[in-house]
Amino acid sequence: MKQILISTLVGLSFTLGVQAQELPKPSPSASVMQRIGLTDVTIEYSRPGVNDRTIWGDLVPYNEIWRAGANKATQVITLADIKIENESLPKGNYSLFIIPVSEKEWTLIFNKETELWGAGDYKKEMDQLRVSVTPIKASTPTERLEYHFTDVSMNSAVLSMNWADLQVNLNIQANPTSQVKVNIENALADSKEEDKWKVYRSAASYARDVEMTTEGLEWIKKSVELNSTNWYSYWVYSSLLAQNKDSKQAIAMAEKSIAIGKEDAKKNDSEFSYEERIQSDIDGWKNN
Repeated sequence: MKQILISTLVGLSFTLGVQAQELPKPSPSASVMQRIGLTDVTIEYSRPGVNDRTIWGDLVPYNEIWRAGANKATQVITLADIKIENESLPKGNYSLFIIPVSEKEWTLIFNKETELWGAGDYKKEMDQLRVSVTPIKASTPTERLEYHFTDVSMNSAVLSMNWADLQVNLNIQANPTSQVKVNIENALADSKEEDKWKVYRSAASYARDVEMTTEGLEWIKKSVELNSTNWYSYWVYSSLLAQNKDSKQAIAMAEKSIAIGKEDAKKNDSEFSYEERIQSDIDGWKNN
């Protein structure tokens, strides 16, 4: 009896050990993350291979729902609200499914149920968003399914999925305006009084780059009120005025920027290296 008990315990411990082991998978896990604006967007997925199979219309049938990968359904995680193909997607975690409706039209689905393996338990009523896209022929075939980000700009990016001979692109836009304002308020609260003008100027410079003109003008005005002797502040001011279609005031601020810059350079027995660039802006505004 004792021998039977020992044998049973040994067998059980071996079984538990095997169950706890992680073994290589035919479709290995992968993830890719991209910051868009102030938002991190992450894709977690598994990478099946082509393996000499016909993928589209065969392994992945047309007009049937597919988990957009292998193993657990592909996950899309966004830490803030974004737009997918100009449609709103609230912050959160989603399972991504694809319906290849035809060779020319696919439906991409963002579903709120995030613990699905395959599409067997998929429920349409849990969909958060559906968008239609057109697949394109890839420039080169992709053996293993791959998600990646391209065309990354300050507040937008393209999420691409490549597998076999096809590619699908999703346009993603972020709107960080509200978070930018919160960050600026936090930076002001943490800054010494003598440094607050720099916070306002940095905020205005960002606003200029993303054409948040109204907010930018408000911030740069506060910056020059706190410090009226910085040439770069007036250059930023001039650019924002030009965005606001006020060429006359833009030219005046740019000329002030040059004057202050040249005076600062003279004190250091040097030349003002930005004069030509700012003068080019002035000439352009005069011709508009």
